[in-house]
Amino acid sequence: MRTRGFSERAWERGYRDTVARAFAAVPYYREMWAGAGTRLDEPEATPVTRLDGLLDRLCPLGAPYVRRREEPVWLGEPADLFEALELTGSHRRDRPLFEVRESLLDWERLGPGGGRYHVVLSARAEVADPGLRQGQLRALREADDPGLLADATQLTDLYGEAPGARVFLRSSPGETAEGNANVVVHDGRLGYLGARHRGCGRTHLNWRRVHARTGTSGPLFTITRRHRPTLANISLPGTAHLTVERCPEHGTPTLEEVTR
Repeated sequence: MRTRGFSERAWERGYRDTVARAFAAVPYYREMWAGAGTRLDEPEATPVTRLDGLLDRLCPLGAPYVRRREEPVWLGEPADLFEALELTGSHRRDRPLFEVRESLLDWERLGPGGGRYHVVLSARAEVADPGLRQGQLRALREADDPGLLADATQLTDLYGEAPGARVFLRSSPGETAEGNANVVVHDGRLGYLGARHRGCGRTHLNWRRVHARTGTSGPLFTITRRHRPTLANISLPGTAHLTVERCPEHGTPTLEEVTR
């Protein structure tokens, strides 16, 4: 069954528009162009590990990032998580979602008409009042058919705390999750990139906000729906074994292991 709304041409156009804006108005990419001494069709690949140090140069000239006045830029948006969860085929919009994190987040709902969003502080989080985490765990246990989003370590720490929760494993693109787990693909800087669909078993990109193309050492990711910061052709560690393909069932972009 083909996914409604996806257009290969529009997806590529979104990428090209992001690249054009980057070269026109974002210092880091303008410097890249100037340094090359010639017109670049594509930004050079930038490792995700460099982004923190480049942050002041990744925002448009007309909207610079002022660290002392703004929230951290890597928090993401509720809609991004909502769309990634929808890709799993297991998300229930009318039920609450609890996400295990290292710090609190002031989101209330996921997307229009989405369920309530709650944070459960991880067992490794620095907490001034231990009662805060205990209260979050109690809310998780008492919730009606909640979703629980956490990485593998956090899920191990929570073993037995919420036996009735629908579990979503938060995983980096380079990690391989065994079995039929609901997997949400996430990077701490790029955000929620996509998810594994329970029907076809493939890892789908959230094409509404993420573009990816296959580079020399794995996929290069561009966030097309966000411009502060502008993130174009970002490489992630541990992804050299992946390539960008199309799902034969849904017709949308997926991450697949390279077949030798």
